[in-house]
Amino acid sequence: MKNFSLLKSRIIIITISVMLVFLCSCTTNEQIEYYSQKDNYITATGTVSFINFDDNYKTLYIGFTELSPTFDDTCFKLVGKNLEKLKDNKNVDKIKIGEKITFITAPKYFGDGYVMPIVQISINGECILEFNEGYTNFLGWLSNTGDGSLC
Repeated sequence: MKNFSLLKSRIIIITISVMLVFLCSCTTNEQIEYYSQKDNYITATGTVSFINFDDNYKTLYIGFTELSPTFDDTCFKLVGKNLEKLKDNKNVDKIKIGEKITFITAPKYFGDGYVMPIVQISINGECILEFNEGYTNFLGWLSNTGDGSLC
């Protein structure tokens, strides 16, 4: 009887694990498909209200006020090679609270707590990350690491 309960517990754990892997891969595939379509990206303008790196300095979160157009959230992120480029060129220092910034993002919201990516950014008319480079870098980051927002 004890062996049957142990076997039943293992089957439940394996089933749940397989379901989680499947759901995460479906979400990542949906995100890659969405972000691969350049028509999904739009230009926005906003005033920086907060700037925060994650604990490993691999993601830069930027919050905005006075966003135009309006989004489901006001928090966006720079990741991967896009963030590295800005750090290497010391352009990340140009992003300051109160600064009005123009950027390009894809506004679809994936899951709870999801943060939309920035793939182009301009400050005071100076483009510090070009769209084609930012778009390519973001797709590479998403394909290699996944977003992890739902998994």
